[in-house]
Amino acid sequence: MAKERLARFCKEKMVDELLEQIKVSPNFIITSYMGSSVSDLESLRRGLKKFSSNYVVVKNSIAKIALEKIDLKSECDKVDGGVGISLSGEDIVATCKTLVTFAKGHEKFKIKGGIIDGSSVSSDKIATIAALPSKQVLLAQVVTGIKSPITGFVNTLGGILRKFVYVVDAIKTAKGNVPAEGAAQEVKA
Repeated sequence: MAKERLARFCKEKMVDELLEQIKVSPNFIITSYMGSSVSDLESLRRGLKKFSSNYVVVKNSIAKIALEKIDLKSECDKVDGGVGISLSGEDIVATCKTLVTFAKGHEKFKIKGGIIDGSSVSSDKIATIAALPSKQVLLAQVVTGIKSPITGFVNTLGGILRKFVYVVDAIKTAKGNVPAEGAAQEVKA
């Protein structure tokens, strides 16, 4: 009887811990890690840590209870076999890229789906997200897009000013070659 209470208490604590991690990182991806070695999973964890993400191996029953508690019963069908959950940090694109790259190198590692911005996504959608440029590249493209018209406008204004200076210089040069009337009279006298 005491063992059963202890086991139940441990399960409740594991569910609470998983729920807390999901609360901190609401974007997560469910994977199947069966057949992957511990060292492979550790290298995956190191890769994810660069992007403030982490990877946890979870018992199926714990994962199902946690998903049911946060009203994600539809995701329970993805929980079978050895289940790992990647909890994403700030950059979900980088997390998806890391997982997809890892899955390509490890045939037994499978991405089953996940939750991104509160919506269920398939493994195909995760692969599509992984193909997107990183957050820094997207921000650079936006800044370039904003900067481009401004740069064109500045160059146009600069061209107009340059042409104006050339015209004024040409007029000055033309007047410099033709002597003024007063200067011509002084020379005769």
